[in-house]
Amino acid sequence: MRIYKGNPELVFRGKVAPWYGALSGIVCAAAAVLALQPGMPALVPAAVLVVAAVALWPVVVRNRVELYGDRLEIVFGWGRTIIPYDHVRDVRRSAGAVAPDEFTGHVAAASTDAVYIDAPVDGDAVVSVLGNDHLVTELRRRAGLDAPSAPGQDGVE
Repeated sequence: MRIYKGNPELVFRGKVAPWYGALSGIVCAAAAVLALQPGMPALVPAAVLVVAAVALWPVVVRNRVELYGDRLEIVFGWGRTIIPYDHVRDVRRSAGAVAPDEFTGHVAAASTDAVYIDAPVDGDAVVSVLGNDHLVTELRRRAGLDAPSAPGQDGVE
């Protein structure tokens, strides 16, 4: 496990889509319906609310991408994913939740308007931040993906 210290150079706040708020509302409504059932112990709906808060709320308050000099860190919910820039192969706007080639274990997006980060060594990631286009540009620059090719490498001298 790698633990890095330091202050990020740039932070992109995460985006939370309206469907995520609706999901939270549905969970609260389900707890209310449970509470109204005759003979239902008060502990059951309270437990539903506590579990939902532990699972859903961190995604709202801990949802960002931090850029450092040598790496990016994805903070999403209870987790943190660290990806050095030299492990990044590609960064592009995501084609959406239905793109099979973008399936990854690091889905750190509470919105379908997202960015796909291809980093097979550390695990590909999908993130959704305010300013997705700016994140793509900045990550591509830091990872050296948009560097001009040296003379002779592109077949033209």
